[in-house]
Amino acid sequence: MNIFEWQKPLWRQLLSDTENMPHAMIMTGPEGLGKLAFARTFAARLLCQGHDAANHSDRLPCGHCTSCTWLASGNHPDFRLVQPEDEDEEGNEQSPPAASLRKSGQGTIKVEQIRGLNDFIFIGSHAGGRRIAILSPAEAMNSAAANALLKVLEEPPVGVYFILITSAWMHLLPTIRSRCRKIIFGCPNQQLAQQWLAAEGVKSPSELLQLVGGAPLQAANWAEQGRLDAYQKAIETLADNPDDPVAMAAKWSSLLKAEQGFGLPQLVEATQKWLFDLLLLKTVGELRYHEAWRKKLEGLVARVSTVGLMSCYQDLLKIRAVVRHPLNTQLFLEDLATRYLRLLTSGRNKKPGVI
Repeated sequence: MNIFEWQKPLWRQLLSDTENMPHAMIMTGPEGLGKLAFARTFAARLLCQGHDAANHSDRLPCGHCTSCTWLASGNHPDFRLVQPEDEDEEGNEQSPPAASLRKSGQGTIKVEQIRGLNDFIFIGSHAGGRRIAILSPAEAMNSAAANALLKVLEEPPVGVYFILITSAWMHLLPTIRSRCRKIIFGCPNQQLAQQWLAAEGVKSPSELLQLVGGAPLQAANWAEQGRLDAYQKAIETLADNPDDPVAMAAKWSSLLKAEQGFGLPQLVEATQKWLFDLLLLKTVGELRYHEAWRKKLEGLVARVSTVGLMSCYQDLLKIRAVVRHPLNTQLFLEDLATRYLRLLTSGRNKKPGVI
């Protein structure tokens, strides 16, 4: 097991005082930073029995002791990984595109899974040391599961440690948050992230990083899935001075049929990012996601009002609730296009000084 270069400062910080480690931690930050991989390596280090581990320059797990061998085989008696039923078997941190494909009723950590930890928590450690449970993503717990976990966190058994992985820590119960130490993962600096992506053979790392908000693993995932090309085609429809909602919807429909893994959730996400940059450009003259499209955005920004932008953006937040299961896909696309074209007329006929 290993950690990424951008995680090393946090790694050293957490290992500086393991004797006073909190019984529960929330590891939070944007998708695509390797939080779950970090947590698993951290758990391996805490369980490691290797004599040379403490003297290692980065204090990583030794990889060859009994504990490390058990973890590698997925059979460690003092370790549990709790995930929704549709997570992949290797415990990889799913990206938003993968998560968006979950079917109704799936993707939930259920109360039975939390109750299933009782023997692990209360009977005792196999090796007489720590016991560690990772929940990922923690926000996938349903209400009953969250309350079952809360009961354990209120009176945690000695030697049992919980690590909650989340990209949406505010979605956790306040009573759970109050009983955990929050560990924040931030995006690495652009140079470090681009160097890592280049070493992984990723093309256009700078543009990819900007589009995904600076998360290197998310950018690598996009590159592997060929998402950049599909994304660019989606926003070309937004950028090229459109005026016909039916024609816009038809272009999007063709794109969705042709591009595997790029569906309605990804289209709405792309539109939201485009609107966010329009708003940012209009108000403070900056861009977050689409620096490569600055000229196109500058050509559109005079056509929109700030109020219209905020209203349209809020509309998209609302329709994301039904984006996975629209009653009629074509009507959904036409409605999305109509909202956008209405926005492009919101800056016309305004009095001077009115935004």
